[in-house]
Amino acid sequence: MFHMVTTFINTLSSSVEGFILAGLMVVLFIWLYIRTAIQLQTTGKEQLERLQKSLMLYSRVTGPLSEMMEREDHSLEEICQLIALLEECKAAPLLTSDLHEQIDAYIRERDPSRLSMLHKTWVREVNRRIEEQSTLLRKWDRPSWGFSFWGLLKPALPFMALVAILIWSLQLYQTLIGLPESHVIYAWARFVSCVIATASLYLVFMYTRRLPYNLVYTGLYVLIALVALFHLLGLNMALYIISVQVILFIAGFTFTTKRTRRERPYAGRDLVITVAPTLITEETVTSLATTPSQDISELPRRSRRMNNK
Repeated sequence: MFHMVTTFINTLSSSVEGFILAGLMVVLFIWLYIRTAIQLQTTGKEQLERLQKSLMLYSRVTGPLSEMMEREDHSLEEICQLIALLEECKAAPLLTSDLHEQIDAYIRERDPSRLSMLHKTWVREVNRRIEEQSTLLRKWDRPSWGFSFWGLLKPALPFMALVAILIWSLQLYQTLIGLPESHVIYAWARFVSCVIATASLYLVFMYTRRLPYNLVYTGLYVLIALVALFHLLGLNMALYIISVQVILFIAGFTFTTKRTRRERPYAGRDLVITVAPTLITEETVTSLATTPSQDISELPRRSRRMNNK
């Protein structure tokens, strides 16, 4: 491999066409570097904007939700106001599926137990987003030496991946020269395997974020890349290596299925009695709001319906 790269460099430096090709590669490197740097900077700004927009919507609910948790009796106006704010929060860019399901569950049932679960999840989600925003701002405003150095190297990764694929192509070309037809499939399998390994490392360094659910994907990408090192044992191992890489790639789909909260069991699930949902029309809400003696306990609730059963 090193001899092939050295030969290629000597070929570039020994002719006018080689100098022209080298110049084009330098221009390509500069263009890819600038384009990737701008793209990374734009992505960081968009991520920060999504965080700020989500926190702005969350902050409008945090106050009323905390106040309702401190009291047991809630007026109809407070519940309607909270539901309106929760409906607005569904437009938050970073709203998680778990929080979305709990919002829908409370709006549908309006049960105090649902409100307590929603409050716990809400506080946890807001604190997590605040920490994420602080970390992102700290990286941009006061970057460490390692982060600054990585920021200089990261825009060069697309060009490095392109050079790696070019090297695998040259290796394939030289291997096919004088190779028996029965071994051609091994040469192509090694080429495809090396390209897959290069793409896996590219995804790990460019796009994979340090989140808990991405650790499995990162590990699979690294394993796919490490398996390609077994090509050093010889060309005959190519089919086995690419087979293992395909199996690891297919194994990644098993980690994408996630059960929703409605499908996960919870305490008292077997005791829940299915009741036809009661719809509250606008006339009912108006009559409840205009009646002075009307209490919030008369609202249809899940626990009240169960007791009546």
